[in-house]
This record gives sequence, structure tokens and C-alpha cells, in this order.
Amino acid sequence: MGTSLKIHSRGSGILLRTVILRALYKEKLRTVVTVLGIALGVAVMVAIRLANDASLRSFRTATESLAGKASTQIRASSGRFDELLLKDLDWLREYGLTSPVIEGYAMFLGNDADAERSSPPTTSETLRVLAVDILRDREFRDYQLLKLHGDDEQPTGRDFLDLLRDPEAVILTQRFANRNGIDVGERVEFVFDDRQVSLTVRGLLLDSGPARALDGNFALLDIAVGQLLFNRVGFLDRLDVKLTDTERDSTDAIRQRLPTSLRARDPGQRYRQIETMIAAFHFNLNALGFLALMVGLFLVYNSVTVTVIRRRREIGILSSLGTPRAVVQGIFLLETLGLSVLGTLLGLPLGELLAEGAVEATATTVETFYIAQAATSVQQGVTLGDVLLAFAVTPPLAVLAAWLPAREAGRVSPIEVTRDVRSAESLSTPPRRSALGAILLTCMSYPLSQLPAWNGLPVWGYAASITLLFAGALLVPTALWLLCRLGKVLARRLRVHAAVDVELACANLQGAIPRVSVSTASLAVSLAMMIAISIMIGSFRETVTYWIGQTLRADLFVKPITLTTATSEAFLSPSSVDLIRAHSDVIAVDRFVSHSVDYGAWPINLGAGEFDVVLGHGNLAFKSPANVDEARRRMRAAIGADSVVISESFSLRFNKQPGDSICLPTPEGKRDFSVAAVYYDYSNNRGTVVMDRSTYVKRFQLSFPEEAKSLAVYLRPEADADEVSQALQGMFPDDQKVFISTQRRIRSEVMRIFDSTFVITYALEVVAIVIAAMGVVATLLTLLLDRRREVSLLGVVGASSLQTRRVVLLEAIVLGSVSLLVGCLIGTLLSVVLIFVINVQSFGWTIQYQFPWVFVLQSAVSILVATGLAALYPATRAARWNPARILREE
Repeated sequence: MGTSLKIHSRGSGILLRTVILRALYKEKLRTVVTVLGIALGVAVMVAIRLANDASLRSFRTATESLAGKASTQIRASSGRFDELLLKDLDWLREYGLTSPVIEGYAMFLGNDADAERSSPPTTSETLRVLAVDILRDREFRDYQLLKLHGDDEQPTGRDFLDLLRDPEAVILTQRFANRNGIDVGERVEFVFDDRQVSLTVRGLLLDSGPARALDGNFALLDIAVGQLLFNRVGFLDRLDVKLTDTERDSTDAIRQRLPTSLRARDPGQRYRQIETMIAAFHFNLNALGFLALMVGLFLVYNSVTVTVIRRRREIGILSSLGTPRAVVQGIFLLETLGLSVLGTLLGLPLGELLAEGAVEATATTVETFYIAQAATSVQQGVTLGDVLLAFAVTPPLAVLAAWLPAREAGRVSPIEVTRDVRSAESLSTPPRRSALGAILLTCMSYPLSQLPAWNGLPVWGYAASITLLFAGALLVPTALWLLCRLGKVLARRLRVHAAVDVELACANLQGAIPRVSVSTASLAVSLAMMIAISIMIGSFRETVTYWIGQTLRADLFVKPITLTTATSEAFLSPSSVDLIRAHSDVIAVDRFVSHSVDYGAWPINLGAGEFDVVLGHGNLAFKSPANVDEARRRMRAAIGADSVVISESFSLRFNKQPGDSICLPTPEGKRDFSVAAVYYDYSNNRGTVVMDRSTYVKRFQLSFPEEAKSLAVYLRPEADADEVSQALQGMFPDDQKVFISTQRRIRSEVMRIFDSTFVITYALEVVAIVIAAMGVVATLLTLLLDRRREVSLLGVVGASSLQTRRVVLLEAIVLGSVSLLVGCLIGTLLSVVLIFVINVQSFGWTIQYQFPWVFVLQSAVSILVATGLAALYPATRAARWNPARILREE
């Protein structure tokens, strides 16, 4: 028994060395391409995972550290609430401790050396500001100051109170101070909303508790100072409650006793809301990353298929020696497993490197639509969970991809090898079964695309997309057969100069369809993805360009410099608004204000503008009613009434149309508002409800008295927008910091944000195409090695090295043409799913379909040139072969 085990072990070792390791060494290009393809696929998947995690990790850390030990938070349903309500909430002491809070963002301009700065800095940092009653708040949050005394005792609440008693005092973090060269006692310049203020640094917080939030970009103020600086005198943002008894019954009892204008919620609810909102965005990125991995798996399938064909002689010898089929099959599966493990090991560190770029690429999108301050760097590298996930997904899928060709290897008989049997079916008839499979999968994609979103995610839309991609892969053999037949017919009839070369190239490929189909399919799938996403992005860009032209009619746009993203909150002071209005060239000003409220469990934007100004000077692109005159009439009727216009994303998400009623939270309780119209809006996908300013003041003045988040300024027809912008900027005092932009500049900025949003999408597709192109090169080289006898015989009968190069180049161009044709067809179908299914279910936006003819033509030329260049190496190598020596070896 022991002897047989030793013999079996020795035999396995011989097989491993001679059949697997030696073959991998001899076929270096195939080995490198396969490993690199898997590594890039894993790297993209890991990078997207790390980027997604980073975008939420910083927000989660900030939420948890700023919430501290609070068990629940009491907020107004409509935003802020009057601090006089605290008297009516004394009963909360029965349940625990309370701490009132003001929170917001401020922009750091510099210290004493920069105090005289009269214009906004080119670079600045935004800080999260918390204003609290420090004596009450010490029970909620961990504030650790640098030592104030010689002993080791931590500062007491009284020490904190003494520090913050000065109305110009601020406490920063040690990390932020060290980064900006700030010492205790220095004066520093901040901007709150649109006002520049000078504060004195009275202390520095160690890296714990709230100071850990947002890389140390945190500032602490006394609550009275915070109310003054944020223009919220008499108002509170929330009331934190630390329950003595953390039982669920206590929270429920509090909810039942609160007035209708207030509600209690778990401190982590805000994070969960953002996580839900961002889920579709992250799902789409993960899907793209998985598709990049799929292209790598196509390479695995192709690599094993070509290897089986290339090593038929070895397989036949093993079979003739009595090697079981399972062992032969296991050899190729073991080889694939080894390559996939190696590729995964290389992909993990590569993914960590790519993650930095992925975070930067997605930061603009995340800040614009979801989080005021998104992460711009990866805060945590590859974890054990990432490693386990990569190994749990990649090697099993690679082995699964290699199973069919490995199974075929196990069925190769010695007779087939000795007789050199090759099927001639591909030479005479098209591969009908693959064509039928392509048709069936294409038909299957339609019902899948009609299914609704699953848990808010376009799962079935992506299922339809994957079905279309596999349909494209199955279509490749038929397309290749037809193109080769067409090429031979045209070459004979037209009698072109290189007719023999064309016929020879087409005959070679037609006889090798099973070998080249997979690599060609991988390139076709990559191109289909690229074309589909390009159509979607191009259509979206054209739609947004049209929307901007219809909507942004104002000559100037004014906002506080602290309003850096669509999700941040900052307001213009009344003096800034009055200064703008007083200019002689200004004929109308639309004061727009917006803030976040909860519509059920979903946060939406509640906005207000001056409808009479919009109707007289501006414009909205209406979706419903489709008749513009009717929509404008309804909007005019909404002035002063409990009537609103809603964005398309709100309409789709909550199934609301003109004439329906929606219930919004107001300081006086919930109130119904009728929907007057639905308008197109691509500035955010939360959903927006906009009412006339007079209605807003009437219903929300208790929480937001006469504020403006931004201004749309309309000038006299003969006025020059650039000159007026410069004149207005010069009229503002040095301590008022506003950003004034012309229509042209704001349009350019909108398109810049749009383009940056899709940078990572393009990058992923380029990676997929590069992987697939490498597969085509490896396939061509392998086919040439397999046809060494035929190539050598051509040399013997008079074919020149130039003619050999031309044949190989023509083969590459044919493969590229098939990839392009199938890619365009499948990509066009895929773009329809992306635009009308996945995009609508993910973001609630309607995009007008635009086919980018110029881009497709450029892609066609680029792909044909790229495949031709890719073939130069195998063509040159084949041209250098010595026919006599090769024939002697054969």
C-alpha cells in the first residue's frame, strides 16, 4: 500500500513538472496574459470595493464620533426648531440627560499671516463645526484637550467653559493645527455662510472622540457663538438624549410624548439613510468591476481552450498510456487553479493601488449627490475580508470557466491525435447552435429588463445586460464564419492585388473558429460594454446640455463660498441679497433656498423659489404636463398656494403626478400640498419638492426665516455679465465672501462635474479592452505556433516573409472587425437597457437616446488599427521562422 502511494505521488509529481510547469514556462506569453487578465479583473473588483467602503467609512466614523453616547436624537420634522420648545421638553429628564446641538460647516481661510486676504483662497479646507453647551455635552462626547496644567489631570468642564466663554473662541484639533501650523492663542480666519470672521484658538483636541472625524477637520464652539455665526439665533438643530435606561420602551415612550413637530430617531439612522441612497451608485460600480473580472474569465476559458488544442499530442500520449480521463481533465483544472491563485495574489495589491484613483474619481459624485464631505483617500487597505472574498470568487469562477475545455481535453482519444483528425464542419456550414443560443438569450433579455427593481437595485436590469453579453459571445462564431466566407468571395470576384493573402487568412480563421472564437468574444464583449456606456454617457451629456440650456437662463449665479456641494448647507446674508438687488443693471433676482427633510423614511430636498421671477425671466424644463403653456399656468396658480412642483426623480420614486397630493412635514405639523407639475432635474437624485417663496415663508418661516441659499440674477439685455460680475464682486466688503459666476462659467462647471463623474467608468472599460486585446495577441501567437508546419510549407513553395506578415495582419483585422460588428450590435442593445432600465431604476432620470456616430466611427478605426498593431509581434515572429528546420522537427 505504501509503495503504491509513493508511485502515485511520484507520478503526480512527474505530471505536474512535465505537463503543467513545463508548458507554462514554454508558453510564457499565454501564461503572463492569463495571469495579468485575472489580476486586473481582481484589482478592479477590489479597488471598487475599497472605494465604496471609503466613501461611507468617513461618513460613518464622523456620524458615530459626533453622535457620541447619545441614545436618541430629537429633531424637527421640517428642519430646525425653536429653542423655546426646550421648556416643554423638561420631562425628558425623567429618561436621562439632554444636550442641545448646533452643527454646520465652516471654511478655513488661514491664520494671522493671511488675515488681510480680500479674495477667496485658491485652496481651502472645510471643517465640520459642532456648537454645544459644554457643561451638558461632556456626558455625551469625549473631548480630550492638550494638557492645560503641569499635572496629568484632564481639563474639567469648568476649564472648557472658561476657554469657550470668549465669543470669539474656537477649539480645533491637534491634527488640523499641526497640518496648518496653528498654535494656541493665534487668530484664525473662517467663513460661516458668506461672512468672514476672526476667531482665537483657545485649545487643541487630541485625536479621540469627535476630533477623529473627517481627518481632524473639526471645530468646537459654544452653542451661543454657533447660533450667532450660523445665523440661527433662537433655533436648535437637534437635541441629543442619553437615556438612563436604554430599553426600547424608553425611546417609544419619548416618541409618544413628543409634539407633532418633533420626532426622535436613532443616531445611526442618518448613516443608514445615506447608505440606502448610495446603494444603487455602489451597486453599479460593483457591477462594472465584476464585468471587468468577467473579461478576465473569458481569457481563462480562451487560454485553456487554446492550450487543449495546442497540446493534443501530449493529451493523446497520456491517454494511450492509460491515464484516466478525470486525471487529464484535472491537469488543466489544476493549471487554471494555479494561474487564478497567482492572478488573485497579484490583483490584491494592485487593487489597493487603483483604489486611490477610484476614490478620487468617485468623490465628486458622492459629494454632489450624497455626502457633504466625501473621502478623498483610502483610509483602510485590503482587509482579510477582501482577501477571502477575492479567493472565494476568482479561483472557483476560473475553474468553472475552464471546466468545459478541460472536459473536452479528457475526451481526446489517441486515434484522433495519431490521425490528426480535425473537424471540417466549420469550413462548410455556419455554427448554427451558437447562433440559436444567441437568439434565445437576446429574446430572454427583454422580459428580464421589464421586471421592477429589486429592493431599490436594478438587479434584473443587470441580469438582462449579462444575458445580452453572453448572447454576443455566442454570436461571434457565426459572425466570424460569415465574414470569412464574405472575404473569400469578394477576394475571388474583385481579384484584388492581395486576393491570395485574403483568401488564405480567411481560410485559416474559418478552420480555426473554435480556437479564436473565445478571445474574439472577449474583445467583442469589452467593446459592447464600452460602446453601451459611451452611448449612455453621450446621451446623458446631450440631455444635460439641453437641460442646462433650458433651465439656466439667469445671467449671474451667486452663492456663499462655503456652499461647495449640492448636499452642503450655507446661506446668503440679507445684506448680500440687498447689495445684489441694488445694482442698476439687475432687473430681477430669484432667491432660492433648500434644505433636507424626510419624506417618510427617505431624505428629500425641500426648496423654494420666486415663481413669478422664474415665469417672467427664467424657465423650467417640464416633463408633465407635456404642454408647456399648461405647465406654466399651473405653476402660476401655485404662487401663494399650498401647491408645489416636483422633480422627475421624486415623481418616479414615489409615483406622484400632477394633481396628486403629497404630505410634507412643517413646523406646525404635517400638511398636504398638491402637485402642480413635474420638471426635469439632473442636479440630484434624492427627489426635490419646490414651492413658491411666499408659500415657504408662510409654512416654514418658523424654522428658516427669510434665507437664500443661492441667487439667480437677471440683468438688463444690454448689460455685460462679466463686467457686472466684477463690479458686484468689488462692491462686497472684505468680510463678505460670496461666489459670483456667469451663465457661461456655471454651465462649464456643471459639465466638468458631469465629466468627472464618469471618469472611473471610462477607466474600467479601457482596462477591460486592454485585457481582451492581450487575449487576441496570445491567441494569434498560439495559432501560429499550432500552424508552424503550414506556414513553413508556404515558405518552401515561395511565400515571402512579407506575405506571411500580411496574412497574419489580415487575420487580426478580421478578428477586430468581427469584434467591432458584434460589439456595436450588442452594445447598442445594451445601451437601451442601461438608459431606459438601469438608469431610471437607479437614479430616477430620463435620458434622451442619442447614438454617437462620430465616436463609433472613431472606435472602429481605433480597434482595427489596434488589432493590426497587436498582430505585429506574432506576424514578425512567424516571418522569422526557418521553414527547413521546422519541417525537419515535424
